[in-house]
Amino acid sequence: MLSGLETRLINRNIRDKREMTLFSIDLKELAEDIITVSWSLFRVMIPTLIVVKIAQDLGAVDILDIWLQPVTELIGLPAALSIVLTTTMLTNPYAGLIVLASLEMITELSVAETSILASFMLFAHALPVEAVISRQAGTKIIFVVCLRVFTAVIFCFLLNQVLTSFDLLQQKALIHLPEFQVAPSWFEWSVDQIKGLIFIQIVIIALLTALAILKILGIERLIALCMRPFLNLIKIDENASTIMVVGLTLGLGFGGGLMIKEVKAGHVNKMQALSALVFINLFHSVFEDTALMMLLGPSLLVILVLRFLFCVLVAFLLITAFKILAWPIVEWACVSSKSFPPTANRHPDQKAIF
Repeated sequence: MLSGLETRLINRNIRDKREMTLFSIDLKELAEDIITVSWSLFRVMIPTLIVVKIAQDLGAVDILDIWLQPVTELIGLPAALSIVLTTTMLTNPYAGLIVLASLEMITELSVAETSILASFMLFAHALPVEAVISRQAGTKIIFVVCLRVFTAVIFCFLLNQVLTSFDLLQQKALIHLPEFQVAPSWFEWSVDQIKGLIFIQIVIIALLTALAILKILGIERLIALCMRPFLNLIKIDENASTIMVVGLTLGLGFGGGLMIKEVKAGHVNKMQALSALVFINLFHSVFEDTALMMLLGPSLLVILVLRFLFCVLVAFLLITAFKILAWPIVEWACVSSKSFPPTANRHPDQKAIF
């Protein structure tokens, strides 16, 4: 028989363990999550960055630039700006701005032209890296690239038609581009990439720690509750709410990294991953990318509000199409099935998801 004192001590020990479960972070699990997300991102990013750099040095940008010149004129931009779009698509917006800063015609651009240019760069940038990340998270590379490029062209074409027809935003743009190093050596490039990867690692640690704290405090559920009307609007499952918030605010790399972790763990099925990745690919890193593009002097209403509404429309139409079409067709065209564990549901019940 236990004495009253022993009983109280046992009860207190059980209560303390419960409190530790509820109000403390499992550091081992957190460390495993950090390693999983970091490895998932870096094993994709590092080889892709090297391949893109080699291709850039071998003249891939110049070849693609020739192909892109008709598209550049189609969306209402001077053909000379095609090199900016090409560089941005293969590398990142920063590299695109570096090229733009070296062009003499930069002072002649109107607000309408910089708004179109910025919109295209926001839709279609860093495609090799971000498409490979998306593949690891569950979508096919060709689908992601086509989605982002075609959406960029359609949006910019329609935008040009409206701005030209109604003579809007035709005043000269106030462009504020700092001086950039146009052609860094391999050593300087490597140092920049290492700095960038270290920064990404720091952000991953801070991000996953913050998410663990939010989950313990119950704020993650509040975020999901706040996101529910928006997710319901574009028919994205509530399980993706945290990933959506991270992708929208911090970027596809971090949102995709979390999605990779969830996919590998079997927490999201193929339709849920595909739906979330469609929107994240179209609209992500709102703060950093938007602030960067404002250096071109575009209309904030165009590159943020109108672009967001257009992305919502495109995502809604695509996800609705996924619902209507036979799942094997959707899976064949859009889903990277190898990214999912063998136990993943091959033919999810689309009606149940929506």
